Amino acid sequence: MINAYFISDVHLDFVADPAEKEKREHFAAFLKKISPRVTHLYLVGDLFDFWFEYKYVIPKAFFEFLKIFSDMAARGVEIHYLAGNHDFYAGSFFKEQIGMHTWPDSYRFELGDKKFYLYHGDGIGKKDGAYRVLKKILRNPLNLKLFRWLHPDAGIPLARRLSGSSRHYTSQLNHLRDESDYKAFAEQRFAEGIDYVMMGHRHNPLVHRQGGHQYINLGDWINHRTFAFYDGRELSFMCFRDGRFENFEK
Repeated sequence: MINAYFISDVHLDFVADPAEKEKREHFAAFLKKISPRVTHLYLVGDLFDFWFEYKYVIPKAFFEFLKIFSDMAARGVEIHYLAGNHDFYAGSFFKEQIGMHTWPDSYRFELGDKKFYLYHGDGIGKKDGAYRVLKKILRNPLNLKLFRWLHPDAGIPLARRLSGSSRHYTSQLNHLRDESDYKAFAEQRFAEGIDYVMMGHRHNPLVHRQGGHQYINLGDWINHRTFAFYDGRELSFMCFRDGRFENFEK
């Protein structure tokens, strides 16, 4: 039996303002609703608005959801967590303490009789050259080590401010952006034999079909609460509204 769920761009934040509390309530309700039957859960980047793995500490703001994921993994749910541009440094904590599989970039796999390709999606656009350079700088081992020397009480607020600016830009301007680069990227994966491509990052839910292949941008949990579901036969794109699953229509 396969009951696989795919989500992206939850952007769990450190400060629980009313909007964040509402988002957390909906996300926790979603995880509770899928809990009895989920077999696979794929988190396709930016689960957190900022995540950096320190050697001895984790942010207390995310404990509720780390506990939920830990309980899921203990029951045998296979959880995969892809790095996004906001949670780009996930070290051994998720695997060793929670039982989640982590992937620093893309992830290819087979499930049922279909081939999947998952990638957060940052840096794909032709105009993202500067970001691709920045990404290499941010993930440089020396720079990660230097950031770790900052006390979390100083480093996390600094990173949160930068992450908030990036998220606001992505969320507010996605409707002005051309999705052709992302569709072309997905079509290249189709040509390699991939059946389903799923990405996030854009906060812009969509489905692009070519033949029997599909590219889904998973949207976000800030405005849309969208997700994909695969039952071993068919792939569906849905949203979570008022505690119910509905087919997503933009």
